Amino acid sequence: MPKRILHALMLLPMLAVLLTAGVAAAATDATDSPIRPVPISTALDRLAAGRADSATLVGPDGSLELHIRAGKLHLIAEVTSQLSDDVVAAARRGHVPLTIERPRAVATDLGGPIEQPFSIGDWMQTWGPMILLAALVAVSAVALRAMGGARFKNRLKPVRSVTRFTDVAGIDEIRDDVAEIADVLRNPAPYERLGAQLPKGVILHGPPGTGKTLLARAVAGEAGVPFFSVSGSEFVEVYAGLGSRRIRALFAAARKAAPAVVYIDEIDAVGGRRTGHSANGEREQTLDQLLSEMDGFRTDPSKPVVVLASTNRLDELDPALVRSGRFDRKIAVGLPDRAARREILDVHLRGRPVAPEADPVEVAAMTAGLAGADLAALCNEAAFEAAREGRADIGLPQFRRALMRLAAGPERRSRVMSDEERRLVAYHEMGHALVGHLSPTCDPVERVTVIPQGQALGVTILLPTEDRFLATRTECMERMAMMLAGRAAEELVFGEFTSGAADDLNRAAALARRMAGEMAMARGGTEESLLVGLPAAGGDRSAEDVERAAQDLVRQAFREATALLGRHRELLESGARRLLDAEALERDELAELFGPRPGAERLAPLA
Repeated sequence: MPKRILHALMLLPMLAVLLTAGVAAAATDATDSPIRPVPISTALDRLAAGRADSATLVGPDGSLELHIRAGKLHLIAEVTSQLSDDVVAAARRGHVPLTIERPRAVATDLGGPIEQPFSIGDWMQTWGPMILLAALVAVSAVALRAMGGARFKNRLKPVRSVTRFTDVAGIDEIRDDVAEIADVLRNPAPYERLGAQLPKGVILHGPPGTGKTLLARAVAGEAGVPFFSVSGSEFVEVYAGLGSRRIRALFAAARKAAPAVVYIDEIDAVGGRRTGHSANGEREQTLDQLLSEMDGFRTDPSKPVVVLASTNRLDELDPALVRSGRFDRKIAVGLPDRAARREILDVHLRGRPVAPEADPVEVAAMTAGLAGADLAALCNEAAFEAAREGRADIGLPQFRRALMRLAAGPERRSRVMSDEERRLVAYHEMGHALVGHLSPTCDPVERVTVIPQGQALGVTILLPTEDRFLATRTECMERMAMMLAGRAAEELVFGEFTSGAADDLNRAAALARRMAGEMAMARGGTEESLLVGLPAAGGDRSAEDVERAAQDLVRQAFREATALLGRHRELLESGARRLLDAEALERDELAELFGPRPGAERLAPLA
C-alpha cells in the first residue's frame, strides 16, 4: 500500500476528533456560551439602566426569547407577546440596540415560511458526521483499490524483450530445448504441417542464479512476441478472490496480445501443493484459477499463449500444475561446469579490460560450484578490486580477492581483538587449514587469515580444483573433520572451548544428518546403514535413528581431527605463529609450510 494512503488512514481518527471539536466550537460560537437564564423583570431592568451592549428578540410571535449581551455575559429570558412592547420601551430608555430575528423555514399557521438565521453550529452538527463518513469511505476505497490491483495493472502491459540467446551462455543444451518454443512462435508453419503442437507451459527448475529468468526473456526476445513477466507472490493476497482475479486479468491481457509469452517467476508461491486447510483457501483458489486458465479452453490455437515458469523447489508444486497438458516440459537448469563457466565469464567480461595472465580458463577452474549470477558478481567485484588498486586492467589476484570477498564478506581490519583472542583464532584457523591440507580428498586450502571478515574473526577458505558430481563417504568424513578441526585445535592447545566454533558445529551437524538420513553413510556402507533412513511405521523411530547415527558420525570426525592434529602438533604450532605474524597465508605459502599434500585415489577398485 502506498505510504500516502497509510498516512491518510492513520489521520482519519484525528480528523474525527477535530471535526467533533469543530462542531462543539461552532455551537459554542453560535450561542456565545455560557448562557444564563434570568427572569424577564431582571432583563427589563438591565435594559432600562443601559447595562447591555445589545439585545435581540428571537423566535416567532407568541414564543420569543430575549437575548442580552454585555461583554462576555449572555443573558436569556422568555418573553410573551404581551411583554414585547415593554422590551422595546426599556431598550429605548437605556439606549440599547434592539433587533428582532425570525427563524427561516419554519411554517406559520397561515402556511407561509418565516426566515431563520443561518447557524454554522447547527449545520456542522447535522452534516459533519456524514462528511466524516464519506471521507472514511473514500479513503478506504482508494486504499483497497491500490492493494487490489491498481499497481498490478502495470504488469498487464506487454513489453518487448531485448534479450537474445547470444546473451545466454553456458547452458547450450537447455537453450536448445527452449529455442524450439521461440522458433514455433516465430515460424509455426513447418511444425503445423507435422502436427507438432506448441507446449502450453515450460517450467524451469534448479538452484538460484542459474539463468532461468534470463532464458525466459531470451525466448520472448528471439520469438519477437509480447512478454508478460510477473512474480508468483503478486497473486497471493489476504483479500478473498483477488489472486484469481489477477490471474484472469493476466491471461486476458496475454490472449489479447497473442501470440505472447507469460513468465511467472517463483511459481511455488502460488503453485504449492493443496492441503485443503482453511488458512490456505485464498492461495488454493488462486491456484485453481491458474489451472483453469492453463487448460486453454478460451485460447485461440492460431494465437497461442505460452507460459514459462521458474522455481527452486519443483517437488513442492501441486501435481495438477506440473502434469502434461499444463506444463508439458520440465527443464532442469543446474550449476554450470567448467566449460560453461568459461563461456559465462566471457559474456560478463565483455568490454572490461582483463590482464593477459587472468586467463578465463583459470578463473573458471577456481570457481567450481558458482552459478551464473555468482560469476557476474565475481567479475564486478574484481573490477572494483582493480579500481581500488588504481590498475588499468583486471588481473588474476583481483579475481582471487573478489572470490574471497564473495565467500566470506569484506575484511574488517578496524575490529581490534585482544592478544589472547587473536592467538586462539590463529590456532583455530590453522587447525582447519592443517586438517584440510592433510586430508587427500578435501579441497585445497586457498587462504587462511586472522583478519576479521564478515561476521567471522578469522577465515579459512577452500576452493575446489575440479567439478565433482558425486561425494564418497571418505570425502564427507574428511570434510566434516576439517570443519571440526578448529574446535579440536582449541581443546588440544588451550584445553578450553569457545563460541567461535558455533557455525562449524552447525555445518558439521547438517552434513552428518544428510549422510545418515539421505545418503545411507551412517556405518561405513554396511547393510545396517541402509536401514537408518527408512521410515518406520507407527512412530518416530527413524528420525531418532538418524539423529543417533549423525551424532556418531560427528564424534568420529572430531576424533579423527584431534588425532591428526596431535600427530602434527609441531606443524600446528609453527603454522599458528606464522599466521600471527603474517595475518594471512595463501595457498603457496601453506604448501611451503606444510609440505606436499598426501595423494589418494577417490574411487580405487578393491583388489
